[in-house]
Amino acid sequence: MKELIAYGKNVVENILIGHPKKVKRVYILKGLSFTRDAFSSLKNNNIEWTTIEKEEFTKITKDKSSVHQGYLAILKDFNYRQFEYIIREDCKMILVLDRIQDPQNFGAIIRTSSLLGVDAIIVKSINQSDITPVVIKASAGTIFNVPIIKVNSLVNSLINLKEKGFWIFSSALVESSVNMDTLDTTGKKVIVIGNEGSGVSNGIINISDFIFKISTNNFKDSLNVSVACGIILYKFFNNKK
Repeated sequence: MKELIAYGKNVVENILIGHPKKVKRVYILKGLSFTRDAFSSLKNNNIEWTTIEKEEFTKITKDKSSVHQGYLAILKDFNYRQFEYIIREDCKMILVLDRIQDPQNFGAIIRTSSLLGVDAIIVKSINQSDITPVVIKASAGTIFNVPIIKVNSLVNSLINLKEKGFWIFSSALVESSVNMDTLDTTGKKVIVIGNEGSGVSNGIINISDFIFKISTNNFKDSLNVSVACGIILYKFFNNKK
C-alpha cells in the first residue's frame, strides 16, 4: 500500500468530510482555515494537522507546479477492490476503462462516475493510469466514492460478467456502431470506454452486445474521452433500473 498526497482546498476538505479514515495528516498554509464541517472532521477523527509556510509545501509535494491552494493531505492508502465485489454487492451499472492513460481524464471520469451512479469501475493492471495526486485532484477527492477494481484481463472479466447477466455496451466509432439514443439501457449493464487514441480494443468489441456512438454535428471530430464518458453515463444513469 502506498502513501498518496491530495492537494487543493475542495479536494482535501471533500476527503476529510467523506472519508476521514483515509487521512493520515493534513498541512495547511499559515493564515488559512477549514470549513466548519472539515474542521469538525479533523477534531472528531483525531487527524493530525499542521500549519506551514508556502516553501514547505513544495518540499512535501516535490512539484512546484502543483496547485495546492494552501491545503495538502497525506492519505493512508488506496486499496483496489476484488472482482468478486461486483457480485457480492449486486452491482447494476459497471464502467470499464480500456487503457485510459491520461491522469486528468481518469480523475474526471471517476468524479463523473461518482455523480452518475456507477457502482464500480474496472481498469486493467497495465497500460492504465494509476491513482496519483493528479488523478485525486482531477476527481475532486472522489476516488474513495466509487470502488475501483484492477484486473489482468478486461476481456476475461467481461466474459465473466456476460455469464452473470450483464449486457456489454462499448463506445466505438466503427461501421457497425448505432446511435446511443436508440439503445435500451435498462437492466444490468457494463459500459466500456476506450483509450484516448486507439479507442476500445478489438478483443472487447468482438464480445460486446452493443457498439454505439454519440450523435454529433461533425462525425470527424471526436470528443475528449472524459467529456464523452460524461455524456454516456448521463444517458445510462437516467435508465438505471
